[in-house]
Amino acid sequence: MPELPDVESFTRYFERTSLNQEIEEVVGETKSLVKGTSFKKFRKKLIGKEFTEARRRGKFLIAEVSETEEKVVFHFGMTGSLSYSRQRGSKFGRDEYAQITFEFKQGYELRWINIRKLGKIYFVKKPERIDLIKEMGPEPLSLSEDSFLGLLEEHERKNVKTFLMDQRDIAGIGNIYSDEILFQAEIDPHKDIKELDEEKRKELYQKMKNVLIEASNLSHPGAKFPNSWLSAHREEMECPNYKTHKLTKEKIGGRTARFCAKCQE
Repeated sequence: MPELPDVESFTRYFERTSLNQEIEEVVGETKSLVKGTSFKKFRKKLIGKEFTEARRRGKFLIAEVSETEEKVVFHFGMTGSLSYSRQRGSKFGRDEYAQITFEFKQGYELRWINIRKLGKIYFVKKPERIDLIKEMGPEPLSLSEDSFLGLLEEHERKNVKTFLMDQRDIAGIGNIYSDEILFQAEIDPHKDIKELDEEKRKELYQKMKNVLIEASNLSHPGAKFPNSWLSAHREEMECPNYKTHKLTKEKIGGRTARFCAKCQE
């Protein structure tokens, strides 16, 4: 599932490609994925308008639209992404799964790709009223160290990996990046927050910020992780620190965690 860094990358991609262009047509392969209005009204409202700015909230991309109060809110589900291409050009690979396409007057189009159709596009005046956004915790990249430490204290009885993944506690982090953060902080994902001393909690904060910023700055969605990261070795299950260490895979907090039992204590 796309997580905070992925959606941050999508947002920057959207800004580079799709702002301030007149929308000439909206094509729906799976019209039911548009929420908050009918596809017919959605299309009618957007034709002749422009996307004027974009921002991210958790795992959502929120796009402002000219001359209307409604926003287009993209949720990417398990397999979502964006693709900008020449209008009505050939679709290969992931582009074959474009569910909603925004065609621009100058001859290009933005394809919202959703392979398993688990994502949604909301057309609403107030994105903060969408249930998943309404219940969302603070943005990790906006948190001061003191605020983060306060959150940890508030949830001391909670498992540390579960805390990082719970969107109600903190927004945007999922399974892959919680694994990465804990690996770089050398924290066993089985631990409860109450088992972490103040120094370890501060290290967790710093690693969280570093991982999310560095991952967000990867050149494009799907770019390769640094070889020193656990995320680059999820398939071969080999610790990037020591090749003799094999990664462990098991369910923690309802998700399949990967970690190095020897490096993370």
